[in-house]
Amino acid sequence: MKKTGLTAMAFALGLSITNSFVSVQNVQAVSVADLYKAPQDFSVAQGQHQWFYQKRAGSVYSNLAYNAAGDRWQAAADTGYPWVNKDAMHPSKDFDAVLKWVSPGKGTITIGGTVKKGDNKGDGILATINKDKTALWSAVVKTTSGYTPELKSVAVEKGTAIYFQVNSRETMNNDHTLWDPVITYKAAAVQSAQTAASVKSAATVKTAATVKSAATVKSAATAQSAANTTPSNAYALSVESCGAVANDGKDDYGAFAACLDKAKSKGKYVAVPAGEYHLSKILTLDGVKLIGAGMTKTTLISTDPLNGSIDLKGNNAKLSNVKHVYQTTVERGNGSNEKNSITVRGATNFTIDNVYVYKSSTAGILVQGASKGGTVTNNTVDSTGADGIHVTDGSSDILIEDNTVKATGDDTIAVVSYAQDGPAVHDVTIRGNDVGYLSKARGITVVGGTDVLIEGNSIKDTQMAGIYIACEANYNTVNVDRIAVKNNTVDHAGIHEPENHPNVLIYASQGVIDNVTFTGNTIKNAAHRGIGVWGDGQIKDIYFTGNTLINAAGAKTTFKAGTIHLSDNTGF
Repeated sequence: MKKTGLTAMAFALGLSITNSFVSVQNVQAVSVADLYKAPQDFSVAQGQHQWFYQKRAGSVYSNLAYNAAGDRWQAAADTGYPWVNKDAMHPSKDFDAVLKWVSPGKGTITIGGTVKKGDNKGDGILATINKDKTALWSAVVKTTSGYTPELKSVAVEKGTAIYFQVNSRETMNNDHTLWDPVITYKAAAVQSAQTAASVKSAATVKTAATVKSAATVKSAATAQSAANTTPSNAYALSVESCGAVANDGKDDYGAFAACLDKAKSKGKYVAVPAGEYHLSKILTLDGVKLIGAGMTKTTLISTDPLNGSIDLKGNNAKLSNVKHVYQTTVERGNGSNEKNSITVRGATNFTIDNVYVYKSSTAGILVQGASKGGTVTNNTVDSTGADGIHVTDGSSDILIEDNTVKATGDDTIAVVSYAQDGPAVHDVTIRGNDVGYLSKARGITVVGGTDVLIEGNSIKDTQMAGIYIACEANYNTVNVDRIAVKNNTVDHAGIHEPENHPNVLIYASQGVIDNVTFTGNTIKNAAHRGIGVWGDGQIKDIYFTGNTLINAAGAKTTFKAGTIHLSDNTGF
């Protein structure tokens, strides 16, 4: 055999072997599984090893902040809740604690790990595993034995998010939860180069005529779509258009202030999409409407506990469909109005509707400055430092209806007229509210004022009297006249000792109380006594007609002052 022939044979053989090797490489599948263990992968950086540390409210997820001292991710608040560390989580009352894993590519995963309580106390937590918006597994966990869910062959794409969430249920007490998620990720097979080339070749067979036709159809469809498109609301100005960014943890005050000013000049209202927005200063709605996506979706977070009120002034100001919360609170102290959640300052025809007020250093909603013609409706006021809803300073023609007010630092709903403020508060309707729930003072009160209707409310579990009508020397309040109390239910009020308030109390330490009527009310389960009328001031005509008194503790009635008119009552 000639040398040249041998060389040619060797070359051909090598080429054959090489081609064979390349072919095998092209069709080989990537089958090595990657293991992601949350405790071992824990990091001080978001996204490291595909893990993120978050909190959740409603459908809104936002990143937590890393706290080096505690070696954990937590909310930027004094309480630090919710938080997530390498192998444990703790929710807050309003936010779930969330550990998120993001898939690096297309494939399948197996999810493991054990979730259990840190102790056996409390009402337990709700543990959930979600794939994007779809729930994969959920259980109420109440013990230290817990659960070990195992989810196999879960299909994922690049960017698919797996959420491990801990919800506080009714209370966040004792909700320390241990969880050590493990994810085994197996990437999908890689397409062979030969097949990919064939697909690409087939794709390029399209004729110019076909491409042109498709482009023409697309162009026509686009034109038609544009012709049919109209703004969802031509009067809405989104805060996003002014630079506000939800859930980025940065101050949005400047964007909100600019948008409110712009909306007022253009006769529009400000729309706030779902998400969390931070406000570093008092936000003023001067004759402008600010409307969120819903009290469980849009959260306004005031970051300065001394200057975080949302103020309403001017004509036709409106705040609705938002939650307002302080990032931190301080002691009530001097009762500064700048520490309220919402302050109405001399506004006319204002509206506060469907707002969730959660925590403030002083009042939840304060109406002052002779405000006139306002409605406070469908709100939830929770955990304030002072009164829940307070109307004062000569304000009038106010409707307070269908609100829930609970766990306040003082009265739940109060009408108060101080002598130094001039004319009394008048023409106020307080109707259909649900109040109490261990609020620290009275339920519904009129301490100086005229022409007030208290109708169809439920008052329960207040530390002092459930309904309180008074003139007080300590606060120099004005006279009380023409107060109608109709069809309310007062249940288990006057809890606190040694005051031992009755469920209903009319009291005067100065001034005059006159023309107070109680009609069709149910007054029951008093902690110490049923109804009381007393004081050194002048109490004139008090009427009780058609009321039901159910009382097993203490005296049913204690009438020490006034002219008491009784008619068709039960249990007196």
